This record gives sequence, structure tokens and C-alpha cells, in this order.
Amino acid sequence: MGNHLKPNEGNYENSPQDLLNASLLFARALSNLLNEDEGIVVNVVGDVKLGDDSKQIIVFKHNEQIHISKCEHDLEEGTMVSVDSDEEFEMDLEADPEIS
Repeated sequence: MGNHLKPNEGNYENSPQDLLNASLLFARALSNLLNEDEGIVVNVVGDVKLGDDSKQIIVFKHNEQIHISKCEHDLEEGTMVSVDSDEEFEMDLEADPEIS
């Protein structure tokens, strides 16, 4: 699994709880950075395995929670987007030039 959380401890192996804690902390940090119905395009690279052929996802804030959804558009990674989502999260995405 590797040692990503305590790199100064040479023999430390991340536990599943360590990885869950890190994920929850990153989600919390994103929640503080993103405005409601605002998101960012992220390329699916490296060790990330989503179970389909997704090349990009949108990480966005809706109802004070962080959500992840497949990006059906070809946008540059890091593009900020406005996300208009209904209760079933069908997304109408458009790059928002006012968000930078």
C-alpha cells in the first residue's frame, strides 16, 4: 500500500483507517474551498480505478457535501464549473468564466 501519510517513518504502512481519515479530511478541505454548486474538473490518472473508462470527473459541492460525478465533457483539468443538479444529480455543466 505504501507510506503516504507518514513519509518520515520509513517502515510505516498506511492502514485502511489512515486512508479513510485522509479522504475525509480532503473532502472537508474541499468543502471549505468550494462554493455551493461549484466544482472542479479532475483527470483520472495513476492508481485511480473507477470501474469504467472515465477519463475525467467533477468534484463538486452540493447541499454542503462533496460529490464526485463522471464528466461527460472534454474540459481542461482544473477548470472550475458551475453545477446545476437536481435531486438525482443529472448534471448540466458549463465552464464558469467568473470562477477562477
